[in-house]
Amino acid sequence: MSPGLIALGVVSLLVLGWAGWGWISARIDQAAAREHGCPAGPEVLRVAVTPSAERPVREAAKRWNAGSTVVGAHCVRVNVSSAESPAALAGLTGEWNTRELGDRPDAWLPESSLWTDRLAATDDALLAAAPEPVATSPVVLAAPEPAARLLTGTARFRWAELAALTADTSGWTRFGEPGWGRLTVALPAPLTNTASALAVQSTLVGVAQESPVTQNVLARQPVGAALAALAQAQPADVPDTTRAALAVLGENPLMVDAPYGAVAALEVDLFRRNLGDDGRPAAKRPLWEVVADGPTPVADFPFVALTGPEVGPVRTEAADRFRRFLQEPEQQREFSAAGLRGAGAPQRPTAAMGMTWAEIVPGFARSDPNTTQRIATTWANAVEGGGIVTIMVDVSRTMGTDGGDGRTRLDWVKDALKGYADYTVSGSLGLWPFSRGLEKGKPYAVAVPTGPVVNRRVSVHAAVDGLTANGATDFYESVVAGYRSAVQGYVPGRLNQLVVITDGGADGAMSLSQAKAAIRRVSEKDKSVPIDVIAIGRDPDRGALRDLAASTGGRLTVLPDARGVVAALGQAVTGRD
Repeated sequence: MSPGLIALGVVSLLVLGWAGWGWISARIDQAAAREHGCPAGPEVLRVAVTPSAERPVREAAKRWNAGSTVVGAHCVRVNVSSAESPAALAGLTGEWNTRELGDRPDAWLPESSLWTDRLAATDDALLAAAPEPVATSPVVLAAPEPAARLLTGTARFRWAELAALTADTSGWTRFGEPGWGRLTVALPAPLTNTASALAVQSTLVGVAQESPVTQNVLARQPVGAALAALAQAQPADVPDTTRAALAVLGENPLMVDAPYGAVAALEVDLFRRNLGDDGRPAAKRPLWEVVADGPTPVADFPFVALTGPEVGPVRTEAADRFRRFLQEPEQQREFSAAGLRGAGAPQRPTAAMGMTWAEIVPGFARSDPNTTQRIATTWANAVEGGGIVTIMVDVSRTMGTDGGDGRTRLDWVKDALKGYADYTVSGSLGLWPFSRGLEKGKPYAVAVPTGPVVNRRVSVHAAVDGLTANGATDFYESVVAGYRSAVQGYVPGRLNQLVVITDGGADGAMSLSQAKAAIRRVSEKDKSVPIDVIAIGRDPDRGALRDLAASTGGRLTVLPDARGVVAALGQAVTGRD
């Protein structure tokens, strides 16, 4: 036998031995648990799961818990809770709402890496390991049966053509159905709905003929025009969530009565909707699945271990073990039985009216979180009209300290402000820097008065370039002045908002209680102006900042460093419930 073949055999044995060690180790631990119990006591691994995958993960957890798995001398029990991905992301990057979401999780399973990418963009230290998919589900169109048959037959629907199809005023007439009116596809807010986000990105990839869509690609005229056309073609009164949009369409079985012709949805969510397995009554008539002809976006359902004050090495190791457990054949078959697509588990549910489970052509590479955020912000502007946003920026001395990757906190904030001014297509924008004695004895300055953003981009860029870090903060006095101005300039029928970016200092003469009292005095019942605070740094006064924001209906987001400020600013101005 040649030396090369001998070496190859040795390597193969090593690889097989390494691959099998995880299985052997798990079985040894289980045997130890049965024989010796748990010397270090019980431990609970808390896993937050998107509702789309909750059922198979709960079934897997039952099997895991029955096996008495030991990690580091602890018997580990898996506790599964359901959490919508937008709420989970907001909790992980801000303040976790235990009352609504249960205990903070040690691991997370959202529908798509869109969510884990955004988490990493805000604070990559929150991820204890790289996310790994445990199931998939393609993005499909859900439509009444007549429309579905036409879109899979005569029309041969492709995601790349979605913008052109929905912008075409001839609508269904071009396919021989003039009585159906416009061809409309509901895409609930892409910022908070996975299927919409992936569908929009897939459409833009088709227009650009390039993957992924980056901010440079998005700046190209045909791509930007397609995004605007797709947003502007949205039918009126599209619900905020994909689940609600599916329910509405299912209540209108006749095309002439339907508020829109189809909804972009994950295949698993359409399956659950038709069964009434999503918390709502089953549809009067099931919607039918349209799998695109050509490249199709796919949600990858990533499992990721998280970090946190209570997450030690035992839970981190247990999360990795449970992730591998979910990827085993028995659990993959459970995912497939629940309407997802498990690896190596081609069996599909038989009781599945309207579902085709057709083979798909995988689609495209995902956009990075900042581009995803830019798409969502542009979309929200086009569909809803831009809000009235005044941004207050802390320019105190500490904003000149390291903000990540060798850049100052203020450098990162400047990039975020310029980007927001550039890609916001409607609404109003104003800019107020603040620090002690900034202008004529006041701790704040009106660098750019709040007004139409299209007329202020040059002014915003010039003002941002002139920002320097110096002095103390005088936080509360500045915020009260900004709030008073926002109330005075309130525009009815629009979201009026004050966004404050700070590193958390509050060393002025005014206290929190005085600031809240001043805000109450100038507030007006019919003029809601939430204050959303983005705090940079690991040790801001979370309690005080959260109290201030909550007193106006606003929210607090805490970033460990300034690298996540672009995503946080976009979330603040587009993520309002």
